[in-house]
Amino acid sequence: MQRPGLTRILQRANRLRHQHRRYSRTISTEPIRVAICGAGPAGFYSASRLFALDQQAVLDRKISIDLFERLPSPFGLSRYGVAPDHPEVKNCEHKFAQVAEHPQFRYYGNTIVLGDDAEKSTSEDQASIRLKTLRSEYDVVLLSYGAGKDTSLGGIPGEENLSNILPGRAAVEWYNGYPTDPTFVDLSTIERVTIIGMGNVSLDIARILLTDTQVLAKTDISEKALEMLDKSRVKHVEIVGRRGPLQVAFTTRELRELVGLPNVEIRIDRELLLEAAERFAEPGALSRMANSRLSKRLLEVMLKASNRPSLPTGSRTCTLRFLRSPLSFHGASSTSTNTIAHTEPVRSIKWQINQLDYPPQHSPSVDYSSINSKPIFPPQYETSQTDLVIKSLGYQPILFRPLTYDNNHRKNRTKNDEGRVIGEDDQVVPGLYVTGWLSTGSKGVIGDTMNSSMRTSDTIMSDLLKNPPPSSSSSSSCSFEPTLDQAQFRVDWNMWKAIDDHERQLGKTKSKPRVKCTSVKQMLDVVGLT
Repeated sequence: MQRPGLTRILQRANRLRHQHRRYSRTISTEPIRVAICGAGPAGFYSASRLFALDQQAVLDRKISIDLFERLPSPFGLSRYGVAPDHPEVKNCEHKFAQVAEHPQFRYYGNTIVLGDDAEKSTSEDQASIRLKTLRSEYDVVLLSYGAGKDTSLGGIPGEENLSNILPGRAAVEWYNGYPTDPTFVDLSTIERVTIIGMGNVSLDIARILLTDTQVLAKTDISEKALEMLDKSRVKHVEIVGRRGPLQVAFTTRELRELVGLPNVEIRIDRELLLEAAERFAEPGALSRMANSRLSKRLLEVMLKASNRPSLPTGSRTCTLRFLRSPLSFHGASSTSTNTIAHTEPVRSIKWQINQLDYPPQHSPSVDYSSINSKPIFPPQYETSQTDLVIKSLGYQPILFRPLTYDNNHRKNRTKNDEGRVIGEDDQVVPGLYVTGWLSTGSKGVIGDTMNSSMRTSDTIMSDLLKNPPPSSSSSSSCSFEPTLDQAQFRVDWNMWKAIDDHERQLGKTKSKPRVKCTSVKQMLDVVGLT
């Protein structure tokens, strides 16, 4: 079944062919050059979609795609974001590898795209190219580099002063072996962990912290992370959110895996769950919810987990705590959080207790899954003990001109129209597009990224049909090379395959899928670029 966007594109192409009887794909040997910046799922799905449309002979010239990635290794979120005990989610990498074998595809790994005002690459062993250079040398530039900035709590007292308060990215990169060789907290000194945020990443982190290391040893988890987890003293994990059970952002699968962990007691406020169930029972409530089936399944799983008998004293626990907002973090030696040295670890959290901001009486138009929270009145507070805080609050994109934040979406995505970049003057920037988290915000799973990539690719193809770029017979795809600084450090696709094979061979010695290179230097050593 064809997507509506593809149908419209093909219909328009057919009309143009009838209008121009001389249509032929042999008019020019020069392809339409597309640069994609970011080799994660969004970048590869976009390349796949564009090649698929190209197969339909939509344009009178073929498309060539150069994919740029700041790391030597491709696959982005699939390789470095998906939890190691979810190998089936990484199956998309097989499709991406097929895309990379397309004759009109080239991979530029270890090549960073710089903003026009950046001085130079921060690495001596890395190729680079400026965005303005890409825009001058390519007909289309598609940015798909995701969201690389952690969302903070706004600098509440203690957030910046105390140690052992980390963003969720720190945990994810640590257990996934991100090639900056990330360090983490010494878990042999940690018993209580507090994870702030109610998304899938929060549940992934909790699950990894509470899963038996014999299970994790069979995955591609970082060797350093596995060694640290083997020494872990973590006994209690709390996942805390500011809203209620009907407003969580995680999905059923991740919840089932968490509550299904052996020898872990799951603690959830059953009374709060029953109140949520009563909301479901209201006439028309399900029909008003954006994803009522998901919310209903989640509530059923939580209710079932909350009704289990308690495990013996001393068992590990995982608590889902709702309607709490952190006000301040505190160490052991002082209550003045603004003067604490960064070396002092967090020991407690002061919470504001919230309530859901339901309408005063039944409203036929209210979606209960989108209800916000507010402090209860008169204000109430509580304090909890912790040894480690992980803030899993989502991500924001790092932008450079001419990209701008979409202020209507809390600055978690760029301003765009169906993928077309909207500049500072609120006008479309010709030839420049965004997709994936840059265009939608950091939400959803890889399947959502695929849909975003297809939509933007359809937009690109539609724009190319309306305004084909000028062609010249002076150069072809075989002779063209982008203007890189330090081009000798570029990693091509064959080099990546050598790195991939190296990791897999190391994995065989440990009965696991692979042992990842956890630094760029290790990867460059494999292919002789150091």
